[in-house]
Amino acid sequence: MGRLALWMNMQEGTMHPYARSAIAALACLLSVVAPPSFAQGYPSKPIRFIVPFPAGGGTDYVARVVGRQLAAALGQPVVVDNRAGASGIIGAEMVARSAPDGYTALVADAGTLAVNPGLYRKLPFDTVRDFQAVSVLAVSPHLLMVNPSVLPVADLRELIASAKANPGKINYASYGAGSITHLIAELFARQAGINLVHVPYKGAAPALQGLVGGQVGMTFLTFGLVKGQIDAGTLRVIATSSKERLAAVPNVVSIHEAGIENFDASGWISCMLPTGAPKEIVARLNEEIGKVVKSPDIQKQWLDRGYLSMDGSPERYSAFVKQEIDKWGGVIRALGLTLD
Repeated sequence: MGRLALWMNMQEGTMHPYARSAIAALACLLSVVAPPSFAQGYPSKPIRFIVPFPAGGGTDYVARVVGRQLAAALGQPVVVDNRAGASGIIGAEMVARSAPDGYTALVADAGTLAVNPGLYRKLPFDTVRDFQAVSVLAVSPHLLMVNPSVLPVADLRELIASAKANPGKINYASYGAGSITHLIAELFARQAGINLVHVPYKGAAPALQGLVGGQVGMTFLTFGLVKGQIDAGTLRVIATSSKERLAAVPNVVSIHEAGIENFDASGWISCMLPTGAPKEIVARLNEEIGKVVKSPDIQKQWLDRGYLSMDGSPERYSAFVKQEIDKWGGVIRALGLTLD
């Protein structure tokens, strides 16, 4: 279009008016029908899902399950690349600095994208500035669990009453200081008006062992982690952290239902592209991932793990991530917690 206009300008004094009009009309038509070059044929090569954690964890599992079906839908491989380290920071920084061409995506959890900005004063990336949300692949509500031999309560009302009658005497386990389980428990304590004692463990499995072994009375754990204990009756489920009930445990009320209105606190796993990725590519991935996550096969897998799905546009997901950063940042500031 630019070269044609230049040539027309050079011929200004010699070109017949009718010819000039015809060429101008042709140039206008070409500018309308020519598709953007960056969106043509996308994807034309493999897409990388950078997972900022080791293989075998929950985020890695979700990335691989979604990636396999997304590859079939797009006609190109989706390669999961584990870049673990520094609580997800290394992998996230790698994607933030990558070319915004739609071929390198970050699949990361709420801890990496919404909690770390409050825990670390100096991050090498800014979640809002450096990433474009594409989709939330899975939401992972937590179950409020108690060991009935340590904390003999039947429901949320009894738990809160016991905590108020014994301030500072009920211990709860977490995956570690600043983990999503730590923050969910503290948000619950604040909204319930109770004082709980935090006992951090080095990961989910040790936290579960601490609860089963009676070193602590309660904790928040994901359904997939505690399904065996629920089936065996070793632990008691009091409520879910999501605002709605979980289909995996339909008879268990939510904390919201049980009396703490609007309580809604879950982990989640999101797909992000570097800021600057073409809108057409963002929209394409959003649409295709949405179809994948709604497929019967993945819905069955999510049910088995106690995950929920979330529908929405990239704009909705971006707003959701910002809200999560604000929510967990408020809890972190109230605790005076920093990790650097």
